Amino acid sequence: MVLPRRSATTSTVSSFASRKPRTPFLCEHQIFALAARQFTTSHRREALGQRRDLDYASVLPKQKSQKTMMARTSFEKSKALPDDLGRMPNCPVISTASNLPSWFPPTFRKRLQIQWFQIKQNVQGTFTLIYLQWWDAPRDPLTNKKLSKPLELSERPQIALDLHKQFNTALAAGDIRALEKVACNGLLSQARSRVERRKRTRTDELWKLLSYSGITYPRFLQKWPISVLLPNASARVVSDRLAPLPMPNSSFRQCTVRIRSTQYYKLANMAQGDVKNLTEYVVIQKLTLNGKEGPWKMWGTVDPNTIEELEKMIEGGKTQDTIGGRFREQLSGFTGFNV
Repeated sequence: MVLPRRSATTSTVSSFASRKPRTPFLCEHQIFALAARQFTTSHRREALGQRRDLDYASVLPKQKSQKTMMARTSFEKSKALPDDLGRMPNCPVISTASNLPSWFPPTFRKRLQIQWFQIKQNVQGTFTLIYLQWWDAPRDPLTNKKLSKPLELSERPQIALDLHKQFNTALAAGDIRALEKVACNGLLSQARSRVERRKRTRTDELWKLLSYSGITYPRFLQKWPISVLLPNASARVVSDRLAPLPMPNSSFRQCTVRIRSTQYYKLANMAQGDVKNLTEYVVIQKLTLNGKEGPWKMWGTVDPNTIEELEKMIEGGKTQDTIGGRFREQLSGFTGFNV
């Protein structure tokens, strides 16, 4: 009997569906490769190359370059450096013309020496500023451009006026936070003690700036070294010096500005307020540490040099050498370097 022929397609599909999937035949090296690469998708050669790099990096200890170590040491020294390094030596503060010898005989020669000494000191200070801040400035390692800093020659009187007003206003109000922004450590310590004393005795102080006395000259005249000779100026630069610190790209700048003003003030030990015309010599300073320039701060006020002190400076006596030696010793103690 001839049976009817089945469809080949149906028979084939059912037979394959009933069968279990067969494991493909693999050679021994293929099995080893799959076992070794079950957690990675990279090629075997690349994986071996990465392993070699990791092995070398893990075997060899990381060593810091000498330049990096020196930079870190310099940075730690700069963090420990206070912002009050004292008064910079060889910065004469010459009084007003009324307190100097006359231009007429027999004091004409002495007055001429004082004025010439004043001009010479100011020219030297300006040359030092230009040389260290602009001419001898470090270069950018990428662009090879000089990283010069602004000299701020014409802004100096206004900076001193602003700091002087902000400090006295904050001191009268007892605002310690405002004092910390504008005063150096030494002046800040004195102001904080004064505010705490007033709190204990429950007394107040008043201060108000009424006006400035004298002529307000244009800003472009303040750029000249001869600006120290401007007569009857309300604010005038007396001296401006910049000295390098024994750290890379670090310097210390102090500027003395004479301010003439009319002020109303009432101290804690005064029953009534008083109005006076005052002439103050305000010292402001700025620190640049490891290329980072800090803000201007008020160091304090100083008295003008006497005629005897000016004569010793002119003659090059031992007084200024002693002061310079003390300053270097103090700076060496702060920084740990021999200056």
